[in-house]
Amino acid sequence: MRPPHGIPFRTAQSPLGQAFAWGPDSKSPLYYRSVTPPFGDGKTSYVLRFRPNSRFRFGVAIPNNGSSPVRIDGIVTTSPDYAGMMRIVGLQMQHRPNAMVLAGATAKPLVIEPRGLGYVIPILETRDGRCPAPGAGEGLDSVQLKYTYRGSHRTANYSLPVVVGLYCGNPKSLVDSVVTP
Repeated sequence: MRPPHGIPFRTAQSPLGQAFAWGPDSKSPLYYRSVTPPFGDGKTSYVLRFRPNSRFRFGVAIPNNGSSPVRIDGIVTTSPDYAGMMRIVGLQMQHRPNAMVLAGATAKPLVIEPRGLGYVIPILETRDGRCPAPGAGEGLDSVQLKYTYRGSHRTANYSLPVVVGLYCGNPKSLVDSVVTP
């Protein structure tokens, strides 16, 4: 559909800017270590080892590049029927200003003022049972955020500043092959 003649047409642009990561849950039984590629613009990877029925959280700062407040309402969760090794089960928001910490975050929607930062925490969970096969892996580098901007409810694919990788077995050899010559 085209706008009436003489009326400028505007597309809905996302006010969400490029995120940056501020910390993995290093106390999670899944967490092995963070790996930063030695060259280029590669994303940092949070390397996880598979443990059944375990959770992993990590912090992400989201800038509001828009001219109006944006409300982060939640995240699209992965279906319980999903057969993969990990799934997205929720999103927590940190309501304390400038607090880049996991403690105290809640599921209550978060309002980010124009040119401000909001701190969110995706929650991942591993499935029941065992790994599909030794050496199998799965990765995640984006999520679908639910947010409200200027009265419009939106869902958008949002690129994460990190890659979360889950590995079946001991990830030491995998990590060593990336960071050791």
